Amino acid sequence: MKPTILVTTRTVYGNAVIYPACDQSRIFAQLAGTKTLTLQALQKIKALGYEISEKLDPSPLDALKGTA
Repeated sequence: MKPTILVTTRTVYGNAVIYPACDQSRIFAQLAGTKTLTLQALQKIKALGYEISEKLDPSPLDALKGTA
């Protein structure tokens, strides 16, 4: 089983930005000297043998589900 890092994707000013969502992915961002991870950085992380999973943040509308 490959080691896995978690990231989240958010839209900032119309651009998709990839944020680290676990300790290991934060360390990779620190090594890159950034707060976010680029696609190029993720390709290199993947080349090191890591799997990349996206952590989905709950939608604010999820709070309305289940209410009548």
